[in-house]
Amino acid sequence: MTSQTVDTTGPGDKASAPSDPPPPEGLRGHPWVTLITVAVGVMMVALDGTIVAIANPAIQKDLHASFADVQWITNGYFLALAVSLITAGKLGDRFGHRQTFLIGVTGFAAASGAIGLSHSIAMVVTFRVFQGLFGALLMPAALGLLRATFPAEKLNMAIGIWGMVIGASTAGGPILGGVLVEHVNWQSVFFINVPVGALALLLGLLILLDHRAENAPRSFDIPGIVLLSGAMFCLVWALIKAPAWGWGDGRTWAFIAASLLGFALFAFWETKVKEPLIPLGLFRSIPLSAGVVLMVLMAIAFMGGLFFVTFYLQNVHGMSPIDAGLHLLPLTGMMIIGSPLAGALITKLGPRIPLAGGMLAT
Repeated sequence: MTSQTVDTTGPGDKASAPSDPPPPEGLRGHPWVTLITVAVGVMMVALDGTIVAIANPAIQKDLHASFADVQWITNGYFLALAVSLITAGKLGDRFGHRQTFLIGVTGFAAASGAIGLSHSIAMVVTFRVFQGLFGALLMPAALGLLRATFPAEKLNMAIGIWGMVIGASTAGGPILGGVLVEHVNWQSVFFINVPVGALALLLGLLILLDHRAENAPRSFDIPGIVLLSGAMFCLVWALIKAPAWGWGDGRTWAFIAASLLGFALFAFWETKVKEPLIPLGLFRSIPLSAGVVLMVLMAIAFMGGLFFVTFYLQNVHGMSPIDAGLHLLPLTGMMIIGSPLAGALITKLGPRIPLAGGMLAT
């Protein structure tokens, strides 16, 4: 979370409300063109969340990888993305969201091309981690640019449209991935990011204006990053290895214990450091804490289900990649409808009712 994307004050606190954006200079800095530019970049990150799921069985077969190895293609990406998001937001606040966005776009496209040229599962996983790291630079930078560019009364609408682009990319990922895997090869699933990244880079250089937070951090919580990363890695490693080792095996519980210890040390350290990675005082807010927990559970359910259902459709039912992608469309396609609708409902009703309705529908 960054100071550009989260408002932790009450409705009566006007001091922290977003200031009026500077007037655009032609197309440069224009709110709606800025929205298009950041949407093109973030589209790659969203697309990779689902398009690779369809390609996983083909990657496993071509590179002679184990099921655990293939899991790391997904887990390595999302683990790097999740661990780096907060730090990436602080980098954007300090050095500028435009620069952070452009570096993220360039790095993500380069890592995608490197995966397409890889000849071993280890190389694929390694560059997927780099994809996650650069993808983490894109997400908070995009939100920071939107918040700094749009007036407050239009911000929720802009974020809703931005979410619709993410939903469309997520929905189209399985179908596009199926077409590419079936008629080209699995490498093309990653090569497609190269021209998209080049377009986003060109638009970013021409359109985006630089924005920085006034209260940007002067230092970075390196020990906090290490502790949080280590704790999350141990937890993910235990969950992946548990089916092979057994849930009663000492190695499984050793990694779970290491993960819990890492999270405890991280929480303790965050109370001592001057500029913490995550200000734990934020979680004194029950709505914020509940929202974070719900979003984590939703992400685990959605991406975890997508990963296994893809293997189930192709390896158990013998579907082609395209057929598997079409069968996943009802799940992913509703995100296109839900994102802009949620933006409008939140503006009119506040977050509580749309959140509760979304959870009930899920």
